[in-house]
Amino acid sequence: MATPLLSRVKQHDYPRLYSLLSPYLPHSLTILGPCEQHRDTSLKIPLWASFAVNEAPPELFALFTLAGHQARFFCSADPSDEPPTSEQEIFVASFVEASLRAAFDYLAETDAVEDFVRESALTFGSIHDKWSRCLRALPFAGQYFPVLKVLLPPSAARQFAEGATDDKLPPGARMTRLETGDLEMAVSYNKVQRPVKYVESRIDQSVCIRVPGPDGGEVPAGWVLIHADSSLGQLHVVEAFQHRGLGGQLMRRIVALRLTRGGKWTARVSAGEPEDFTNGWQMLDVVAGNTEAAAFYERLEGWEKAWVTAWMRFTAPS
Repeated sequence: MATPLLSRVKQHDYPRLYSLLSPYLPHSLTILGPCEQHRDTSLKIPLWASFAVNEAPPELFALFTLAGHQARFFCSADPSDEPPTSEQEIFVASFVEASLRAAFDYLAETDAVEDFVRESALTFGSIHDKWSRCLRALPFAGQYFPVLKVLLPPSAARQFAEGATDDKLPPGARMTRLETGDLEMAVSYNKVQRPVKYVESRIDQSVCIRVPGPDGGEVPAGWVLIHADSSLGQLHVVEAFQHRGLGGQLMRRIVALRLTRGGKWTARVSAGEPEDFTNGWQMLDVVAGNTEAAAFYERLEGWEKAWVTAWMRFTAPS
């Protein structure tokens, strides 16, 4: 199998990348979401394309990036309802293998490998499930599980966020964000294992409901955060406060936070730079078979089931 072109995308290329990928939204959120999250930080995320970004891409192209402690991928064939052709599968498998080699080399050269890659394996998430067959055939592919993508379109996002009300909060509750002292507890409730340092890196983009505690202090009753790929997740309501509508209130407020963060760029974007790389799309992931979570998001107005994605673990290609 011929090694495909791997072109490193720099941060100054992001506006050009946005113009190429925005017509593919919402499928291209897997790349534009991480770009949005890192536009106002000094952290330079590694991002590779199968073409030179300053040139017109071919009809079939792909991109690969690291988002936090995981990898993300997009292929121009993702939005098609047609099953992948053998040519497309060969291209995707080859590009992913080359990208994983580059990613593991990058991780070995940086401090990120210490906490973000455990047992020399990398979690590769939100891949359109149409590629699961060809990727699972790779000799260094490991665990696989399907996950449902759930979306809130831009047309419904603001109205959904404006539905937040303090009337549904417990007596004495206040809205804050997660704090350092909450991290161990937040991680312990998470069904998907994540490094504590990763969750700590998301504190500034979190929402937490705090209520009066038994010792006169405050305790978290529920929380949610924005992940490094701009998806919403880690939603949890402590058992004693469940079935009171707090999950919906947290979701409305985290969407409002996303909209506010996008809007803050309006006054200072450079020429040709978008105000929001994700165009106002909101996304989250529900593990296939988690009927309780799926039913919860179905009840939130505006949210829609989208497509099935593949989440996999890969060891370094030999």
